[in-house]
Amino acid sequence: FKQIVTACNSSMVKVWDIETGQHVFEYNNAHGNYAITSMIFDSSGRRLVTGGRDGLLRIWNYNNGQCLRTLKKGSTDEVTCVIHVTVSKNKYIVCVGWDRRINVFTDTTDSIHHEQHALPHWTDDEKRGHVEDILAVAANSITNHLATSSYDGEIIIWSLVSGHIFCRLKASPPDPSKTFDPLEGDAAVSTLVFLPARGVTRRAATLVACGPLGFVHFWNIYKGGKVMSCFNPGEDSGASLIDVNSSNTVLATGDNAGHVRLYNISEYCKEGTERSPPPLLSQWRAHTSTIKCFEFVSGVCPFELILSGSDDCSVRLWTGKGHYIGTLGQSTRWDIEDEDSYAYPRVPRDVLTEPLEIPEKVRSSLDSGTTQKETRNVRTELDDEDVVLDYQDQEGTRLRHIKHKPHPKTHDGPAVYHSLPCFELTDVPPSRNAPVIGSLDPLSILDAVEIESVRSENLCII
Repeated sequence: FKQIVTACNSSMVKVWDIETGQHVFEYNNAHGNYAITSMIFDSSGRRLVTGGRDGLLRIWNYNNGQCLRTLKKGSTDEVTCVIHVTVSKNKYIVCVGWDRRINVFTDTTDSIHHEQHALPHWTDDEKRGHVEDILAVAANSITNHLATSSYDGEIIIWSLVSGHIFCRLKASPPDPSKTFDPLEGDAAVSTLVFLPARGVTRRAATLVACGPLGFVHFWNIYKGGKVMSCFNPGEDSGASLIDVNSSNTVLATGDNAGHVRLYNISEYCKEGTERSPPPLLSQWRAHTSTIKCFEFVSGVCPFELILSGSDDCSVRLWTGKGHYIGTLGQSTRWDIEDEDSYAYPRVPRDVLTEPLEIPEKVRSSLDSGTTQKETRNVRTELDDEDVVLDYQDQEGTRLRHIKHKPHPKTHDGPAVYHSLPCFELTDVPPSRNAPVIGSLDPLSILDAVEIESVRSENLCII
């Protein structure tokens, strides 16, 4: 349908046109006053499944905002992740969350009931399942495996057919030099991605995990599980999110500073362990805050696109080379078929004026109070002079520490008030008592009317 669907903590769902970046439709209160924490399309791409902080799942016709069904899992604990899987032509909706259980719903359109309850929990899940909050879930439709990860760093591989545990995985702290506190979330595995394109080979890594400490782990799930590679894509905080394209040849990572990195994994960990990271294809800074979602987009134009969303409340579209196309909702439309309409070679203004991205000489000159004319004479390391001048014309007003700085309130009244003209009023004699018509002659009546007309000519009506 060439549309993008976004959701946020205010329980609002918005639909966008990917070909232009413009807003199409929206609906509010999808989960009442609770935030939407996860969502997924069904296999047909026609229905949207959302999970909320209220512990409910809802199935939507996202084109008109109609709620088709409400799924209840038996508790009100937050839903952290939801997926849609197919097993032997049977379709299911699987969600995990703070209830530490795997909740499975049959996805059928035959039911006439608006509410639907989860299937009974798997026996292994109740007796030997996770002991901490489950953060992520992923499925491999080729091998019928389900993977779940929790806050304490444990990964459990399940059989989708029987519901039994296939194996357990848990990585040791990847960097002994760094402090490792499981209570602070250092052990958490936040994202799981299967590599189904590699088939059922038992020699290659078929599962990629993000965590602990933001390190990316490549796992071989057979023979009890084995780490085949471990690397840190970020310099400081590591990765906050990972995803792969449909052919499983490109791995994308995002970190807490908003950086995106693409790696070539077409032959990575296929024949054995690897000690070095996969080849880096490209990297750029997409946002000024933590990246929360990734999506590879294909079939819209001749090349693959990347969609990124962040805590800074922006959703942006990029080419596979990191060329900036635009931000959803921007005033200028883009044409996905016309590369001349892309924002590239420009970059998002908030990224350009982020203190981490400003050259040291420019930042020091701004802090020291250098004038605009003097600042323009400072030599920067940026190639695009027009962009630098445009940034300096703004005098750094979009810097986060200035943008969010509270401005003192004034009590002088609005500017419109000061622009109103003022006129002096002429002294007017006090009005006389109303004359009694029966006791006065006609001359006295004319005298009273003449005085009233003088008073009205000195009034200004606004």
